[in-house]
Amino acid sequence: MRLEDIKYDFPKMPEDMRIMIQKEVEKQVKTERPKFGKGKFAMGRTAVASVAAVMLLGTTVFASVGFYQMQQKKIGAHGVNINISRTQALNEIKEKQTLKIPDVKMEVGYLPEGMVKTQRGKYSFENALNQGGVSIAFYRMDGGDDQFEIQHGDVLTSEDFTANGLQGVYLEYPDLYGEDITFNQRIYLAFTDVHYVMEMFVASDVTKEEALKIAENIKLIPTEDKEDDEFVTAWNWSEYQKSLKESAQQEGTGETIKTIATKEEMKNTHAIGEEFATGTKGLKVKVADVQVSDDISLLDAALVDDDLKKETDGQGKLHPATIQYIKEGNTDALSEVVKSKEVPQKFLYATVEYSNTGKEELSDVLFMGALARIREEEDKMSMMSGWTYEEPADGEEWDSAVNQGLSSNFDMQYYDVHGGERGNNYIPSIQPGETVTVHMGWIVTQEELSNLFLNLDTFGGAYEFTDSSLEMGYVDIRK
Repeated sequence: MRLEDIKYDFPKMPEDMRIMIQKEVEKQVKTERPKFGKGKFAMGRTAVASVAAVMLLGTTVFASVGFYQMQQKKIGAHGVNINISRTQALNEIKEKQTLKIPDVKMEVGYLPEGMVKTQRGKYSFENALNQGGVSIAFYRMDGGDDQFEIQHGDVLTSEDFTANGLQGVYLEYPDLYGEDITFNQRIYLAFTDVHYVMEMFVASDVTKEEALKIAENIKLIPTEDKEDDEFVTAWNWSEYQKSLKESAQQEGTGETIKTIATKEEMKNTHAIGEEFATGTKGLKVKVADVQVSDDISLLDAALVDDDLKKETDGQGKLHPATIQYIKEGNTDALSEVVKSKEVPQKFLYATVEYSNTGKEELSDVLFMGALARIREEEDKMSMMSGWTYEEPADGEEWDSAVNQGLSSNFDMQYYDVHGGERGNNYIPSIQPGETVTVHMGWIVTQEELSNLFLNLDTFGGAYEFTDSSLEMGYVDIRK
């Protein structure tokens, strides 16, 4: 599954806002659940759960779902505003109530045949692991249930539903990507008995009926066991809203993620064959060689995954990538493909050498190779967007160019050294004086070969310039 294809995996937002939200999640994780796994989602209800919540929190907590109502309101032809309102019954109660939100765990009572849990809050089909299914997140309504309100445009269909007395809204968006799996559905469900709202991201390989059945059989159970594998670590709604406002303010002032660097800032850029220091003491690295091919014949066949195989014909030659030019939908119109084109894909194969120049063994050495598309413009270097293949010129009818090929992925599609607990991108051991060679591979489009830089910083990425990546230095592999 490719980042550019998962248009509806999360609410559309700038990368800097995502980073702020990630920091907030990490802050909550550290204070609420120290052993919660990095990069995993934190994730209905029954009469028993409602009674348990009342007994745990006291009579000042409104456990009855009858006091609140989740509802949708149509905006324009294709917009929906979803909120939770207080009912008249609650408005008539004059005694000031104290909001107490219990810690909860999630129980999933139903999964479609063939669907399995892959991570906390993530479920996909066995024949398409980590490529679709559903991903579940929760918000803690720390300012009150009636503070929840969210708006969506580009909505193809929407409807209200009720699950065991809980109220929810189902949304479907246009699916423009053919056979590719995309997250084109969304479900919101209000657990007002415990003051949480669920947001379920649903992929195109799950039917609407099955998605609703999953949602209808989810329960939130109050718990004091923060080590439970199903313990819910949720975003505080107030912090989420604060991050949205801060992001909007930054957009207005032009304070966004760093996508432009001066040539002075990129003075540490390295050439192929040049050895340089990493962020690990005593560890140096060198890109010894870079090759470009029309096929994947350079690779160890045993390490080629299914996604990579799908990009090739029977002889291993790469198919072209399709670039779709999309006019984004809003509250009055649906997204549509304005035009498309095919571009040749190439395989980029790098030989990278890691050397231990220290006096002690280095164990479980993490390595990462991310391709950055950087355009040289007079006295500056401009990072090309991670969200669109190219930027529209003035007067263009499209808003984003989506690469349907595996070349849309800037991270490694291939590497031949495996280690660590999960047997992934770790070098098990490098002895003092030893050099370990790692072969890395990426699919790229032919058009991008003249703008490629390799970032070997394990803390950096391919979407923005970071201080650590600039300090370590990118490797110029332009062809």
